[in-house]
This record gives sequence, structure tokens and C-alpha cells, in this order.
Amino acid sequence: MNKTTDSGALARVRRRFAEAVRAGARVQAAVLLTAVYFLVLGPAALLTRLLGVDLLCRRRAAKTGWTERAPRDPRELLRSQG
Repeated sequence: MNKTTDSGALARVRRRFAEAVRAGARVQAAVLLTAVYFLVLGPAALLTRLLGVDLLCRRRAAKTGWTERAPRDPRELLRSQG
């Protein structure tokens, strides 16, 4: 047997094996992420909705997007920035 033909055949086998591993990893990732979505995120979202929790604070009484804050002393603001 010639050494160059062995290394060429071995390289092809190695390349095919690497492709198969990558394909298997893609399938495994899709299955695991789908399972996490339906078994963890879905029930958590349903539970928060049933409990009436507003995580994004969308049901505010304010008509604008501004958040009301108490006025602060300008000197205190300058000290906190420096």
C-alpha cells in the first residue's frame, strides 16, 4: 500500500466523520432548545400571566413613556457623577 493513498482515504473518512458530528450537534441543539422552551419558558410565562405579574411594566397608569422621579439636588448629582 502506498502511504499517500492511505492518508487520502483516512482524510476522507475523518472529514465525513466531522460532518456527521456537526449534523448530529445541530439536531441535538434543536431538540434541547425546543425542550427547554416548552418545559421551562412556556410554563413560566403561563404562571406569571395567571398570577398577574407584569414583568415589562406595560400596564402603567401613565399616558407617556416617561418614568416619574423625585427631583434631586444638583450638587448631589454632580457628586455622584465624579
